[in-house]
Amino acid sequence: MHLGEVIEQRVAVRTLQRAAAAGTVAHAYLFHGDRGVGKKTTAMSFAHQILCRNRTGCGSCPECLKLSRGNHPGLRALEPEDGTIKIEQIRSVQSQVQYAQEHHLIWIIDDAHRMTPEAANSFLKLLEEPPAYIVFILVTDHLEQVLPTIRSRCQVIAFTRLSDAAVAEALRAKAANGGSTQDDGQKIELVAKMAQGSIGRALELWESPLVDRRRWVLEQLINIPDMDLYEVLGLSHRWEEDRSLVALDLTLILQWYRDLWCLKEGLERQVVNMDYLHELSESCKKYPKSSLEQITKTIIDLHGQLERNARIRFMMANLLVQIRKGVFA
Repeated sequence: MHLGEVIEQRVAVRTLQRAAAAGTVAHAYLFHGDRGVGKKTTAMSFAHQILCRNRTGCGSCPECLKLSRGNHPGLRALEPEDGTIKIEQIRSVQSQVQYAQEHHLIWIIDDAHRMTPEAANSFLKLLEEPPAYIVFILVTDHLEQVLPTIRSRCQVIAFTRLSDAAVAEALRAKAANGGSTQDDGQKIELVAKMAQGSIGRALELWESPLVDRRRWVLEQLINIPDMDLYEVLGLSHRWEEDRSLVALDLTLILQWYRDLWCLKEGLERQVVNMDYLHELSESCKKYPKSSLEQITKTIIDLHGQLERNARIRFMMANLLVQIRKGVFA
């Protein structure tokens, strides 16, 4: 993909295009923003433009042809192994960059915030004395977890959330490429809103059993305020323990309570579950703001626990009980 084809990241693209055209490429960049908004795509496109013989990402020169085949020696990638970027990986980078003396060697480091402390400190030494012709492009969803000393030695470029219209367009293309013959309009609108400006998240939701699962989950949330504690615990025991499904469930639950918060604040236009507006309005009367704040915080925390292999049944029981206790708290 050419840099000019990157969706809606105009400020980032303009900055990178100018640097590539003027030959003022920095030795290190740090791309940050929400997951799925185009950071890695932009990193790849920027690398192509730097390595292109014409500095345009023309697609036809010998360098671009190598890039299209995935065998250009000047472009390399580093990703976490077993959840972290280890010092051995950084040492491998150090041993390789010393041989780049005449041509650019570009390293794209994905999930840069996952460097172990030892790896981060080792990488910092590379940034303090950057080898000639080396360009590091660090990509992260969590800028706050990257060492300040690393951030200060990179050109930091922020990526913004995409518009619902851009996400919806990507979903329409996905549906068309998949040969869909049904009317996906309602699903596209729902997924685009739920994705919160992330095409990556939208594509994950698109492939999930979203429509049927959403109906079931929202029915439970509507009924919980009228359940007693034993019924709530019974519901938690019936909850499926499939991790990917529970991840979807937490996304649906979080969006429901964000919608309740929007109604409390008079922001009806920002509600995602508009087809449940009546039910949301009735539920909104039952929860004080303090409960909505606590429930939302808990759901966000549980997303992290789920990634750390927390026990699903215990986790869901805790959440559902808190949701019930939040009524008229």
